[in-house]
Amino acid sequence: MPDEIENKLPLAEMPPNPESGKEAAHETRPQIERQTPAETINEAAPAAPVVLQVAEPTAPVDPTVRTIELILSEDLMEQFKGLSPADQAKFRAKGEETVTKLSVLMRKTALKAKEVLKLIAGWLRFIPHVNKYFLEQESKIKTDKIMELYKREHGG
Repeated sequence: MPDEIENKLPLAEMPPNPESGKEAAHETRPQIERQTPAETINEAAPAAPVVLQVAEPTAPVDPTVRTIELILSEDLMEQFKGLSPADQAKFRAKGEETVTKLSVLMRKTALKAKEVLKLIAGWLRFIPHVNKYFLEQESKIKTDKIMELYKREHGG
């Protein structure tokens, strides 16, 4: 009996076939050939060479170094944006040098706040027309955060 009902129904109205999970109407439709994007491109035009840029392998960044960078860069975006591109490059280079020196100091068994303060203040002096009191305040805040990081890492 079910075969008689299916035969009477048009293909578009047939219910899904439980065995295949597909509607019967889809089985009888002609397949439409689709062109891929590569086939639609005019083949007479020469293909442009593909140039891949390979990134230079970078050493894994030490989490301590990354934390030092974040501490030093904190609250300085406005001053950095106010610098000329040449001064920005100098300031960035001096900052990277300071981070390197601080990471070396962090590996020592004893870290002196005076050394850290001197390094940070020397770096901040690269900002032209910086207020003396701003320099002292920022140097002190950043030194305190570096010392706290040192204590956390060395269990002091």
